[in-house]
Order: sequence, then structure tokens, then C-alpha cells
Amino acid sequence: MNSYNLIMRLQAKMQDPRFAERFNRIVSEFNSIPGVQQEVMRIAQIEDEKKREKAISKLPDRVKRLVREVNSLLNE
Repeated sequence: MNSYNLIMRLQAKMQDPRFAERFNRIVSEFNSIPGVQQEVMRIAQIEDEKKREKAISKLPDRVKRLVREVNSLLNE
């Protein structure tokens, strides 16, 4: 998914209050970890599942959990 599609999908899903609350909680956790935002956005744009999992595996455990939550939310 390219950046534009990711943003459009996110904007559409933010209309759901439950999604927005969960997403904002995850984002605030991301913001508390220095330097992780750019890496997470890069990983979110990887379409190949194997490549995405490989990139996720290199992240710290706390970040891995958050990335998987975001990916799960976006694909619900």
C-alpha cells in the first residue's frame, strides 16, 4: 500500500470512534519511543508479507506489538 492509500484508508477508518480511540492510544505509545515513527510508517507501506514480517522482527518487542496492533486495525 502506498502512502496515499494508507492515509486515505486511515482517514476513512478514523470515522469509527472505537477505531479512533484504539489508534490514538497506539500512536501515543509510539510517540513515547524516540525514533520509531518513521520506521513504523516505512513498515506499514511494505506490501510483501514476508518482507514486512522480516522488518518487524528487527524491532524491539514493545514496538513489534504496537506495529502488529496498527496493522491489525488497518486490516479489520
